[in-house]
Amino acid sequence: MKKRILQGLLSLTLLLSLSLPAYGAEESYENVEVVLNEESVVGFQARLSNGVSYLPFYAATAAIRPDAQVVWEDGQFIVTAQDFTMTVRVGDPCLVINGRYLYIPGGVWGDPDGAAWVPTRTLATALGAWAGWDKKVVLYSGGTPLTAEGRPYDEETLDIMAKVIMHESGYQPFLGQLAVGSVIMNRVNSTQFPNTVGGVVYAPNQFPGATNATPSADAILAARLVLEGANVVPGAYYFNGAGKSCWASRNKNLICTIGGHSFYG
Repeated sequence: MKKRILQGLLSLTLLLSLSLPAYGAEESYENVEVVLNEESVVGFQARLSNGVSYLPFYAATAAIRPDAQVVWEDGQFIVTAQDFTMTVRVGDPCLVINGRYLYIPGGVWGDPDGAAWVPTRTLATALGAWAGWDKKVVLYSGGTPLTAEGRPYDEETLDIMAKVIMHESGYQPFLGQLAVGSVIMNRVNSTQFPNTVGGVVYAPNQFPGATNATPSADAILAARLVLEGANVVPGAYYFNGAGKSCWASRNKNLICTIGGHSFYG
């Protein structure tokens, strides 16, 4: 019976996917088996690309949480259950569940048939499932989805972070905005800097005037993602205009350049 249900879910997924745009499809991947609660899943497989496994969002969500209602509306999947609401849109840099924003490097991607794919561990984290790897994707359901109450930041911290990102990189590529926010969080998590976002930002001569900016929607999203743990420049504690001389460029290692900024650690 369970196999027939999953096969039916796959058929419905394919029907819904006809209205999805193809976006950022992986050029090469390997299909791999999915095992859920010690039973092999019939109806869909995971895709392994560059060491990361991806799941078809609709079918995998329905399998992990068969009580959830999944609809396609306004260009995105909307999933609702008693304890969560989750949305995914092809091309977006994140998955959103109960007001929590989980970063997806490269964005949610779609295959040529239009199905939306998300990293296995991201979906598992959102839904409170356990995910592992044993030459196949191994999943255990039954956990608690992420909740708004569990957010690792408050509104004041979000406001400060978004303003600084806007001030320092508001006209940079979105990845560059994430990088600036990542530098701030790298400092917060280092014993050599203050251990709060406010402490880092308001430290003498660090980000003068930054909190006077009015953040854009992208700056707010970037702030949410880095506060939830996204880090696109691990080990970077400083940044400056690309090619410009500064203390960090003379004394620290160049990690990367993104847009108009170089990042050092």
